[in-house]
Amino acid sequence: MSLFSVRVYHYLIFLFIGLILLTFYHRTEHFDDAWFAEQSYWFLKDGKVRSELFRGFLQWEERIYIFHKLFIYTGAFLMGLVGFSVAGSKLISILFGFIAAGLIWKYTERGSREEQGFALLLYLACGTLIKYFCVNRPEIMCMTLGFASYLCLDRPGGRAPYVVWAGVLAGLAALTHLNGLIYLAAGTLWLLIRTDWRKTFVFASIGGLVLSLYLIDALLDQQMDRMVWQFMEDPAMQYTRTLSDKLKMMVNYHQLFFHSHHEAALTAPVLLTVLFGRKHLSLTQPIVLYLTLLVILFWLLTKSTFAFYILLFVPWFVILVATYAPAFIVTRVQQRIARGVVVVYVVIGLITIGEVLYENYTIPYQQTYNEQLTRFMPEKNSKVIAPLSFFFGQMENYQIRSLSYYCSLRDRPPLTLPEFFEMAKQEGVKYIISDDPLNSSYSIPLDTPERMGAYTQVFKDERTVVYQYNP
Repeated sequence: MSLFSVRVYHYLIFLFIGLILLTFYHRTEHFDDAWFAEQSYWFLKDGKVRSELFRGFLQWEERIYIFHKLFIYTGAFLMGLVGFSVAGSKLISILFGFIAAGLIWKYTERGSREEQGFALLLYLACGTLIKYFCVNRPEIMCMTLGFASYLCLDRPGGRAPYVVWAGVLAGLAALTHLNGLIYLAAGTLWLLIRTDWRKTFVFASIGGLVLSLYLIDALLDQQMDRMVWQFMEDPAMQYTRTLSDKLKMMVNYHQLFFHSHHEAALTAPVLLTVLFGRKHLSLTQPIVLYLTLLVILFWLLTKSTFAFYILLFVPWFVILVATYAPAFIVTRVQQRIARGVVVVYVVIGLITIGEVLYENYTIPYQQTYNEQLTRFMPEKNSKVIAPLSFFFGQMENYQIRSLSYYCSLRDRPPLTLPEFFEMAKQEGVKYIISDDPLNSSYSIPLDTPERMGAYTQVFKDERTVVYQYNP
């Protein structure tokens, strides 16, 4: 039974595309935008990925070996064309976000026009996607490559899978983000269950060969020991250093799907589809099997339940709902309930767009704000401790070390404010800029005294304070 006419789906799709494009203008800078942009910046400038913002941490100022390799290289290519700006850093996720929309549209051509429109609407109205559509993080690129790999496996009409291309794309997904290993593992198990060992071997071999490129920089530098050391000491690995940490994360795995109303809005239709269609769903169905493998494998692999990781499942979630939910609706009461669920989902998507637009309007555009702060920092090329976001537009004007570096120090107790300012003095730092307390940065509260050791406050507004060395 149909939920809405095809025309309704198309109207809503065009509405969301238009509104999502509107959110791109002066999009608020995200904490990770500058961190990944800096890695791409040095790769383009020096031919190797390193960091000045974290100089002194894990020898990252010399070279970083553990990073989202294909994502950083692609970012370097794109930002090399458009510039290392806030807007330029966000281009990669925008590009792959729309490629994924096109792949969902292509995959659902095998179904009805309602299924096709329904799936694309669910994708575009996904609150988590709207939030991260314009953030310089690798999840959307990884998701897109993983979904492209699945399209090569699950071909229309039960035709033989393109195992070589599927393996290449799954390997590229893992190169984009190591969480993309779930696509390589899921594809291997999916083929083993549904086809034969030969196709499975080709897929796994090709995917593993592509993934092995992750090691090439360390091998060429003869620095495999440093690569292993950086991997073990990377801040992202500290969430599950012990077995108890991993078990705790596995117990709390559900939080990934219910982190907020943005994630729960998509999770709820998926669970309702599984609940009411359980008699009709089977692991013999390609997408049901693959999605089940993804969920289980990520449960075993992941080191955290950050909200943005749900993006790795989004294409399969929306296709599962769009493909099977309408088929289970046989009464008018069920139809009205299903329509209500879709309406609530769309409304949450619209509310999320409103939240993003409000944030864009109320928070100063980061690159412009950085330029305004430099009016109180006249000595160019001096040492500065600043938020990661100060990278945009200022990396070539100052010697910047991030506040996040001081938050990452693990060989000593947390710094008190007097100790922090004294350390800055010893390091020859001229200016210090505070950061948003919600970021993973050393916190300098807005009510910090105007005089801190050898530093005097030269600027303060409702979100930032700037100190200058003035003995």
